[in-house]
Amino acid sequence: MTSPPRGVRELCRAYLPLLSEAAYFSHQTAAMLLGIPLPSQLSEGPLHIAVAFPRTPPRGRGVHGHSLGSVHGEIVDGMPVCAPAQVWCQLSGVLDREDLVAAGDHLVGARRREPLAEIDELMDAAADLNRTKGSRSRVWALPRIRFGADSRPESLLRLLLEEYGYTGLEVNRPVLLRGGRLVLHPDLRLPHRRLAFQYEGDGHRVDPRQWQADIERRDLLEAEGRRVVRVTSRDLFGNPDAFRDRLAGFVTNVDIRATKDDIRDES
Repeated sequence: MTSPPRGVRELCRAYLPLLSEAAYFSHQTAAMLLGIPLPSQLSEGPLHIAVAFPRTPPRGRGVHGHSLGSVHGEIVDGMPVCAPAQVWCQLSGVLDREDLVAAGDHLVGARRREPLAEIDELMDAAADLNRTKGSRSRVWALPRIRFGADSRPESLLRLLLEEYGYTGLEVNRPVLLRGGRLVLHPDLRLPHRRLAFQYEGDGHRVDPRQWQADIERRDLLEAEGRRVVRVTSRDLFGNPDAFRDRLAGFVTNVDIRATKDDIRDES
């Protein structure tokens, strides 16, 4: 007896024999195949498949077909997937604008992640779909996409800090310590305030090695005159207003001339 497929990738492989030529996995399905981070509520559901108009999109149980004005793609792990820039535009109809930025951050790459699309490709794809569903979100998101974010929470944290008025944030930029002999990459930092932000997901708490590395990173940064703000999921998703109030209580006092005597950790 064969067990039913589990997970999006297995479901897509199981559906491949039924997939017509010139049809591509699209929208949320394509996002998951490409590794684009999505909110948890969008990580399950029907398979999304797109064809070019006027072709008839597929229908059936567990399948959501789309007939789009323009469809092209590539083979990813043996499966036809819409082009990453097109997928980003498709997601603009289902994601809020902050998560659309996080999706764009993922696509343009990071220090340890090759880009799947250039920002110009996202702009061109968005221009081709002017005045279609999600156009306002695309216009808002495009200038806020940045290279370097390692995760969705990092992207959302940057946007939240910008909303609170903190400008000039650098994303995973190198910080030279010990006379240039050591290089660290804080998630976010404000160089003119000598301030760094580190997002700590639950994995940071339960993994002893990661926990020790976090402590050492913080100590190294603070030893050379930088404050480190440790941010958790509660700060970002649970009670961002309390997080803003906590920041207001100490960030305004940061002095660019900070010395070791001025440093304190904000946990």
